[in-house]
Amino acid sequence: MKLSDNQVKAVEEQTGLQPIPEDNPAMDQLKENFGDHTFYVDDRGLYILETPQEDTAQSQATAVQVAQWTDENRNALQAHEPQATDAVFSLTPGEEGTNNANGAANDQGSDQ
Repeated sequence: MKLSDNQVKAVEEQTGLQPIPEDNPAMDQLKENFGDHTFYVDDRGLYILETPQEDTAQSQATAVQVAQWTDENRNALQAHEPQATDAVFSLTPGEEGTNNANGAANDQGSDQ
């Protein structure tokens, strides 16, 4: 999903993460491979946020990992099947999600 400016602010308040800028040279390739999303990257890989279908107000979103780093130097990402994490964020500024994390992947159930 593509986040609004207010939603980006809400995620940043909870995680300290900022999305990959739209003018980043990799953005065209990311959109081609994964669709039009707001992308986040951390020390484990590349993430998008998705809201549950029943959340019509889009008030919360789950971090979904779509690629992971190929090595410890973090020079390249390897795409894989989307994997939902346990990290759930409020998309309303000033509110916390059910799992307030310092990074998109910090609440994942397993190490990768």
